[in-house]
Amino acid sequence: MAGTSEPGAGKNRKRPAVKLASGVVDPAASRVKSTIHLNVEDSQRLDIHATMMGMDRSALVGKLIRDHLRRYVISDRGGPAEEPGKASVRLAEPTPESA
Repeated sequence: MAGTSEPGAGKNRKRPAVKLASGVVDPAASRVKSTIHLNVEDSQRLDIHATMMGMDRSALVGKLIRDHLRRYVISDRGGPAEEPGKASVRLAEPTPESA
């Protein structure tokens, strides 16, 4: 019959996993998906700036965070093993250029 479909007859919608050469670290493995809401003008500025710098939006946002959000430092002091992931937060000393 023309209306029946058999399993496997349609397109496989899942993309196959990319296999990396041994010893190669997947850069996406250390990334976290985050959703932000921007107004139209800010989104356009981000697009244009990323394009002009030859970067994607995520790389540009990461660079902006690393370059401009330095006041707070997160540090794991290697505490007891029964408290994995517990981190301490401390204020960084103001630098002359941020004052």
